[in-house]
Amino acid sequence: MEKIFEGAISCKALLEAGSRNCKKLYIDKKKNTKDTRYLAKIAKSRGCEVVFCSREEINELATGKTHGGVLLIAEEKQIPQLIETYVHGFLCYIDGVEDPYNLGSISRTLYASGCDAMILPKRDWSFAEQTILKASAGAYEKLPIYFVDADEELVNYCKKNNLPILCAHRKDAVGLYDYTFESDFCLCLGGALRGLSSTITAASKQNIVVEYGRDFRNALDSASAAAVFSFEILRQKKVKAR
Repeated sequence: MEKIFEGAISCKALLEAGSRNCKKLYIDKKKNTKDTRYLAKIAKSRGCEVVFCSREEINELATGKTHGGVLLIAEEKQIPQLIETYVHGFLCYIDGVEDPYNLGSISRTLYASGCDAMILPKRDWSFAEQTILKASAGAYEKLPIYFVDADEELVNYCKKNNLPILCAHRKDAVGLYDYTFESDFCLCLGGALRGLSSTITAASKQNIVVEYGRDFRNALDSASAAAVFSFEILRQKKVKAR
């Protein structure tokens, strides 16, 4: 199914990633900038038609008002099943996220920190692709993402591929800054309200907790937890590389 994506950042991410079929790029003919010239160049290199037209024509096609004179017609994102591939490095399983803005924020954080793959419970996010793309500044398109049908599928996959499961979970936990992360692992983060399932926590090699600077009895939201964990993992990688 084809959809219209709006804004230079989202369109640029879709064209650069090259992971889906991009059909037609619309650019306001009055916007002759370095960015629009780059978009037109990469679109043509991908075999995507480029149309320079009036802002009025773009407004008629757009669903929102923040397109900035750039639209792209492209196919919906196809997210593969985790079991259909082999991934290694820093994998991050995100459970309990319902809001597309939060998913976009998490995608941006994981991509920026160097995460190798985000894993999600299978769900149709196609209705919110535009929102997720904008919230992630395009990272949602560039970050490798995979679905699992159930938590058992993730546990079995990790066991088969010798990927230790690490959980952001308080029971029997060690502090984040006291744990040395392996080269290959799957970090599991649950939502602030319901956390992770017993299936996941039972398979955990080690539970890890973010230690606070004061007495605060509430969990971080998923986006904040993803940021704290992923950039500590990046810090450790940098230390090892020295």
